[in-house]
Amino acid sequence: MVGEALTVFQGTRPEAFKVRVISIMRQFLPKQDVILIRAEDPRLEFSGIIAGMSGSPVYVGGRLMGAIAYGWSFSKEPIGGVTPIETMLAERSRPRRVNRELATEVDGDGIRTLTLAEGGNEVERGGPPPPRGPPHQTDSFADSFAEPRLSAVSVPLSVSGFVPGVLGDFASELHAEGLGPVQSGGGGNPRARGRGPDARRGHVAPGSAIGIELVRGDMSMVGTGTVTYVDGDGVLAFGHPMFGSGEIYLPMVEAEVHAVLPSLSQSMKLSSPLQEVGALVQDRQSCVIGDLGARATMVPVTVRVSGPGADPRVFSAEVARNRRLTPTLASLVVTSALVDAEPDAADMVVRVISKINLRGRVPIELRDEIFAPEGVSRQSLTGTRGLRAISDLLSNPFEPVVLDRLDVDVLVEYRRDVVEIVAVSLPGDEVRPGQTVGLRVALRPYSGAEYTETIPIVIPRTLGGDTARIEVASGSLARPDTPSAESLPMFLENLQRYFPPTAIVVSVQTPDDGASLHGRLLPDLPAAAADTLRPGSQTRRADSFRVAERTIHQTKKVVSGRQDLTVYVRDDVLGARVR
Repeated sequence: MVGEALTVFQGTRPEAFKVRVISIMRQFLPKQDVILIRAEDPRLEFSGIIAGMSGSPVYVGGRLMGAIAYGWSFSKEPIGGVTPIETMLAERSRPRRVNRELATEVDGDGIRTLTLAEGGNEVERGGPPPPRGPPHQTDSFADSFAEPRLSAVSVPLSVSGFVPGVLGDFASELHAEGLGPVQSGGGGNPRARGRGPDARRGHVAPGSAIGIELVRGDMSMVGTGTVTYVDGDGVLAFGHPMFGSGEIYLPMVEAEVHAVLPSLSQSMKLSSPLQEVGALVQDRQSCVIGDLGARATMVPVTVRVSGPGADPRVFSAEVARNRRLTPTLASLVVTSALVDAEPDAADMVVRVISKINLRGRVPIELRDEIFAPEGVSRQSLTGTRGLRAISDLLSNPFEPVVLDRLDVDVLVEYRRDVVEIVAVSLPGDEVRPGQTVGLRVALRPYSGAEYTETIPIVIPRTLGGDTARIEVASGSLARPDTPSAESLPMFLENLQRYFPPTAIVVSVQTPDDGASLHGRLLPDLPAAAADTLRPGSQTRRADSFRVAERTIHQTKKVVSGRQDLTVYVRDDVLGARVR
C-alpha cells in the first residue's frame, strides 16, 4: 500500500509526504501490532524518522491508518513503525478517575479546570514512599550502538531560560523519563492565552505540532509531538506514551517548529510553545489523549534572590502538577534561578526560606542555611528542607494534598562562616549521675585557627554505673525525636521539626526506652509499661525509641560534622546504683 502522512517541518502548517507500507509486526507490544513503513520523501531520506513527528497521521486511500511512532537509531533508511489507529481509538473508552477527591472541576467560559491532587499512597505509615518503577520510555530512539531496535521516537524537550550547567545536572533524571532536553526558544506571553473559543481550539488539526508543557514563565520546558486525530474536544497524539503515567493532567499547547536538525543518530525538530489549547488527560501505551475543553492547573514557583550590593532578582515560573515531576521541576527552577542570579564561583553562605502553600492548610515555612564553597550547585540546594518536603508531601501516606504554590526567598552572603566539629572531650575519664559537666567541643573554621567552645551538659541520673554515649553533631545532621505520624496534620507537624544548621546538638543516650503511640512520645517508661504497650498478641503496638537527653548550643556560624565519645558514669556516693 502507498499513502501519505502529515507533519510540520517548519512553522505551524502540516505538510504531506509519501509513505509505503512494508509489513506488519504482530504483537510488537501487548495486544498491539506495529505497521512498518518507509518514507519516500527527499527531506526524510536525508534526516530519517525525526524526533517530534511522533503521532504524524498516515492515510491510505483517504482513510486514517495510524500514527508514526517508532524508528531505529542510526538507520540508513527512513523506516518507521506506525501505531494502528484502532489501538489508539480504543484508549478513549478507558474510564477516567476524575472525582471529588482526585480532581477539582470548575466551569468557566465552557472550559473545565482540572487539578489532580496527590498523596494517599498505599504504604506503611511512617515508611518511605514506594520506589518509582522504570518509566515506559527508557528505550529511547537514540539508544546506543550496542542494541539497535525499533523504539518509540523520542519526544524532544524544548527548554529555555535555564542555566545550561544546571540543566546538565538534571539531564539524567530527564532522560530517565524518556525526554531529551534541547535548547530552544521559550513560550509567548502567558497572559495572551485566553479562554475564548479561539483559545480553546487554537490550530489543533491532524498533522499539527502539539506540545505538553512542563514548565512555563521565566523558564520553559515543553515536550513536542504531532496530532493524529481530532474528534470534537478529543485529541489523539504521539502514537506512544510520553511518560506512561496513565491519567495525568498537563497543559497542552500549540507548537511552532523552527527547523529540523538532521543527525546521524537522531534528527529532531526545534520548536517553541505557542498558546494553550487544552489539557493532556491520558498517557497510555498507544497514544496520549488530550481534552480541548479543559485546562490543567500548574504549581506557581517564585524565587527571590538577594545578594550583596544588588537589587533582588525575582524569577517566576509554573511547573507541572505531578507526584513524580513536581519535585524535580521545582528543584530545577530554584537552582537555575539562584545560579543565574549569583553565578560567582566563590565561598558563600546561602540562607533559604521555603514557604509551601497547601490548599486548605496553614502555610509551611522551612529554613535552611548552607555553606557553598565554590558557589551554589544543584547538590547543595536539592538537600534543602523545602525541596525535600515537596516530594514527602506529594507522596504522603494519608490523604491527597493540593500544592497551591511554592515561594523561595534566598539570601546570599559572600563569607566563610562555617565551622567543623573535629573533636569532643570531657574533663575526666568518668562522671557522676546528675552532674553538670563542661563538654569541650573543638571547632575548626573553614579558614582560621581551631578553637574550643565549652557546652554544659547534665548527665542523666539513670546512667549511674553504666557507660554513657555522647554524640555531638551539627543541627543539620541531628534528628529530633518525632512520633510516628498517624494523620496528615501530624505528618505536617513532623516536617517542621528540625534543628537549625547553626546549632551544635549534644545527645546523651540513656538506657531507657520510650514509646511512640497515637502521635505522642512517651519517654522514661518503666519496663512493665513498655511491655504493656507492645503486646505480642497484636500487630498494632507502640513503636520504641531510645531516649536521649539533648542540649542545643546555638552558634553564629554554619556547623558541619559529627563526633561521639563514651564515658563511664560512677554510682552515687552511697555506693548504691541510681535507677
